[in-house]
Amino acid sequence: MRATSAQSACPSSRSCPPVTSWPATERRNSTEPSALPGESLRQHFDSFLILVCRTETGMNIKNGKTFPKQILRRENHTMKKLFALLLAVVMVLSLVACGGKQPAPNQGGTPQDSGTTATDKPTTPEEIEAANAEIRYAFGLLLDRNYIVESISQAGEKPANTFVADGMADNNGGNFALNSNGGEGYFSVDKDAFQANFDEAITILKKYYDYDGTKFTNAPSLTYLYNTNEGHKAIGEYIQSALATVGITMTMENQEWNTFLNTRKEGQYSVARNGWVADYTDPICFLDMWISGSGNNDVQFGKGAHKDLKMYDLDLTAYGLDIKVEDGTWAETYDVLVAEIKKCSDTEKRFAMMHVAEDMLMATGCLTPIYYYTDLYMINDKVEGFYSIPLGYKYFQGTTVDGKGDSLPVCLASEPDTLDPALNSAVDGATMLVHLFAGLAKWQQNADGTLSVVADCATELPEGKVNDDGTVTYTYTLKDGLKWSDGEDLTAGDFEFAWKRAASAELAADYGYMFDVIYGFDVDNCCATEDFAVKALDDKTLEVTLKNAVSYWNELIAFPTYFPVREDVVANEAWATDPSTYVCNGAYTLSAWEHDQVITLTKSETYHNADDVTMNEIKCYLSDDANNMLTNFKNGDWLLIDDVPTNEINTLKTEYPEEFVIAGQIGTYYVCWNVNLNLLPQE
Repeated sequence: MRATSAQSACPSSRSCPPVTSWPATERRNSTEPSALPGESLRQHFDSFLILVCRTETGMNIKNGKTFPKQILRRENHTMKKLFALLLAVVMVLSLVACGGKQPAPNQGGTPQDSGTTATDKPTTPEEIEAANAEIRYAFGLLLDRNYIVESISQAGEKPANTFVADGMADNNGGNFALNSNGGEGYFSVDKDAFQANFDEAITILKKYYDYDGTKFTNAPSLTYLYNTNEGHKAIGEYIQSALATVGITMTMENQEWNTFLNTRKEGQYSVARNGWVADYTDPICFLDMWISGSGNNDVQFGKGAHKDLKMYDLDLTAYGLDIKVEDGTWAETYDVLVAEIKKCSDTEKRFAMMHVAEDMLMATGCLTPIYYYTDLYMINDKVEGFYSIPLGYKYFQGTTVDGKGDSLPVCLASEPDTLDPALNSAVDGATMLVHLFAGLAKWQQNADGTLSVVADCATELPEGKVNDDGTVTYTYTLKDGLKWSDGEDLTAGDFEFAWKRAASAELAADYGYMFDVIYGFDVDNCCATEDFAVKALDDKTLEVTLKNAVSYWNELIAFPTYFPVREDVVANEAWATDPSTYVCNGAYTLSAWEHDQVITLTKSETYHNADDVTMNEIKCYLSDDANNMLTNFKNGDWLLIDDVPTNEINTLKTEYPEEFVIAGQIGTYYVCWNVNLNLLPQE
C-alpha cells in the first residue's frame, strides 16, 4: 500500500503454515522500533545468512554485447555485487568496485581523475533500455543511505538494499530481505562501502556519458517529483546535491498529495519519491504490484514503449514448470512469473521464485531503495487503548482520553485521495476505512498484545475445501443482524457485488489485481470474467472459490479492497465524497467532511460490535505540514500526529520520552524511475 503523504524522511510471512499473530504496537515509552513479526527469529540474523538455492535459469534481460554475463560477489565487504544474476534472473552489468577512503556524507565520492569520452552507443530499443537500466542502477550507487537515515530522516530506519522490506519472512523463517540476491542484497549499504559504490557508479556512467575528470558533461537534466512535505523535500535535495557532485542536473517539483499520486500513476514524470508498506504478510505484495495491469505500477512496466520491448528471458524449468521464454516482453515474462508464483503450492519453490521476481525488478534499476520504514508518531499520554500494526494502520476504536470516550483529535495526513474501499491505495485512507467498514475478517489486538486475523462480519473463518481440480472453496456464514449505517440489512450479496465491482475492468481499481487468486479472474487483462467465482448462496451465505490454496487468504479478506459496498449506494459516482451519501457498515460513520480541513467519524449504533467501541468521535484533521502538526500537538489540540519536522526529532525524543514513538513497520522508502525515460545523451 502506498505510504501516506506524511510518511517521509521522518513479520512473518510463510506459505505454510500461515501466520496467525504478530506482536502489536501499543503506545509505548520507547524510541526503539517495536518488534516486527518474526522478531524472535530475527534476533540471530546478523550472525548468519540463509542462502536460497537458485539455478542458473529464470529471468534474463537481453543485453547483447553491451553486458557480458557474469556473477559478481562481495569480497572483504567491498562492492563486487551480484546484480546481473545468473541464478534465476540475469541482467548482467559490467560493474567494477573499487576500495578507497569513504567521502564525507552528502558530498559525493572522490571523483576519478581521467577525462574520457563515452564508449557505448546503444541503437536498438532493447539496447537503449539495457543501457538505461545500468544508468539507473549507477545513479542509485551515488547515494549515501547512511547519511540519509542518520542526518535527514532520523527515525531509526535501516538503509535499504532490497525492495522487499526488512521484516518479511522467508519460507524457512528467516528474513526475506537478508536472503535477497543470494544473501548479498543488491548493493552494499555498509558505511565503509560508499566510496566503492561511488567508484562503481562512475565506471558505469563513463560508458555512456563524456567525463572531464570530475564531472559528466552531457548527461540529461532530470526532474525529481515529490509531494509537498518537508521530509520528502529534504531527501530530494540531498539526491539533487549528490547527482550535482558528478555534473548531473536535477530540478525539484512538488505537488499536492492527490495530484502527485495521479501524476505518478499516469507516468507523467521522470523520477519520483515513492514508498510502499506491506498489504499483508507475504512478500508477493511487494512484487505483484509491478505486473503490467496493476494500478500501482508507477514505473510503467509493460506500458507505453516498454510494452513492446522484447528483451527478457524466463526459464522456470528448474521449478518443474514447462515455461521457457526467450526474447519476451514484460507481460510474457514478469507477469507470467508472478502468476506462477501465485499458483505454486510448493513452499520452497514459491519463495525461490519470489526471489527471482525481485531479482528481475532490481535488475531494471527502476527501483532505488533508500531505507526501510519505521512508524514515527507522537501520541498524548492521556490516550489509552490505541494500537498500530506493521501494515501502517492505526486503531482508535478502543481508545479513551483521560478515561473518557468523548472525542479524539488526530492528524494522520492530508486529504485522502478517496474513501471508496475499492479505490483507495494509500495507508492514511486505509486507516480511515478500517474504522468505517467491516469485512469478513479484521486485524485484532489480543490480550497478550499480539495481533491476529479474526472473523468480523463472518461467524468464523472456515477452512477451505480442496476440490478435485486443485481449486479451494470457502463458504462464509454472516453474523445475524448485520446492518448498514442507514439501517438497511447487510447481505452476502453486498459482498458479492463489492468484490466483482472492485475486480472489474470498468472500475479499473489500482488494487483490482488483488482478486487474481479467485477462480475466474483474467490475469492477462487484470479483471474479473463472467466465471469469477464469488456467489451469494443466500442472504447470509457467501461462497468463493480460489484457483489454488493461498496461505494469506484470511489477510486478504481483512484488507479494505475486500470490504463490502452496496450497489444502490455506489450507483452515485460521488457517493464517497459526501457524508450525506456515504453508507458504510463499520464501527464509525462519516458524519462530516470539511475538505482539506477535517473528517469527523462518529460511532455507529448499527455496528454489530458497537458495545466494544469506546471512543464516540474521531476528528481526523487533514495536513501534511509537519510543523503545523507539531504545533497542534504541543498545544494539546491534536492528541496524535503521524509526522514531525525532521530537525525536531532529537529534541522531541528528549522532551517527550513518553509520547514520542518509533514503531516497527514493514515498508520501503524508495525512488522510482519511469522506465520509458531515456537517460542517454541526446544527439
